[in-house]
Amino acid sequence: MKNLLKKSALGIALACVYAAASAGPVILGGDDLTDHGSRSAGGVNLDGWLYIEKAVANVLSGVTRAGLITTDIVALGSIANPSFSSGNAGGAIGSAANVLGRTVTYVDGAANINTFFAALAAGSINPGMLWMSGTGAANNLDGAEGSALTANAAAINSFGVSGGGIMAHGSGVSAYGWLSALLPSITEVQSCNATGATLTAAGVAAFPGLSNANISSGPCHSSFTGNFGGLQTLGLDGAGRSFIIGGGAGTLIQCGLPGQPPCPPNRVPEPGSLPLVVLAAMGLALPQFRRLRNRKAGAAKTAG
Repeated sequence: MKNLLKKSALGIALACVYAAASAGPVILGGDDLTDHGSRSAGGVNLDGWLYIEKAVANVLSGVTRAGLITTDIVALGSIANPSFSSGNAGGAIGSAANVLGRTVTYVDGAANINTFFAALAAGSINPGMLWMSGTGAANNLDGAEGSALTANAAAINSFGVSGGGIMAHGSGVSAYGWLSALLPSITEVQSCNATGATLTAAGVAAFPGLSNANISSGPCHSSFTGNFGGLQTLGLDGAGRSFIIGGGAGTLIQCGLPGQPPCPPNRVPEPGSLPLVVLAAMGLALPQFRRLRNRKAGAAKTAG
């Protein structure tokens, strides 16, 4: 029984460590930069669309999903806009993907969003990242689509844990009802001022190439307060409020609470908030790791 408990604890610890190590990047903004950008006649993304291009490039570079990626980006809440019309969310992600040489699958309408998540669970589609089109522009999320995302909040979280990237825009329940379902401790405040917005050190580290000019290229409409779980503040508005949150590769949305994996080192909560079983598992796992390492070292020495 003692050995069985040790093996079970080791398995839990390894699973927790693996989840934190393999999770994908996340970038969530209280912005509608889909609406405040465009594409030049020469095919260059400008203003908010340049932000989207740079953010998508960074997110995709940190994706660790297993298996063959069947489409780089799934755009939830938009249809394709081949003419890349300014102020059009589908045009924004389409133009960003076009410049980057990436593929996009568009999923529009609540029924189609639910069908997509069923296909994702079945393994018949394997995207690199989920992009949620937000609110405030044309061709983006409506209330029914927002409700469908909230109903699939657990699937969004699992996708991120599995190494998929997640990016979202907007404000209100249509945009972030799914996030509140995962993190009841987070509050979205309908207040934001992009003038003077700045990236934090974590934002610069997680998404190199983004600049203060990129994140302040259009107005923002909401910011976040409360307990962010495994997310960090990546961008501050002009009043010092967190209006872009997330993290680079290895970012977990849910972590540190009972039944959840521990947060990565840069987001470790107070020890009292970690599940006792995880703490115990980690304590049992470390000696196991050391014994295995020493055994391998001894075998190598003998062979030499």
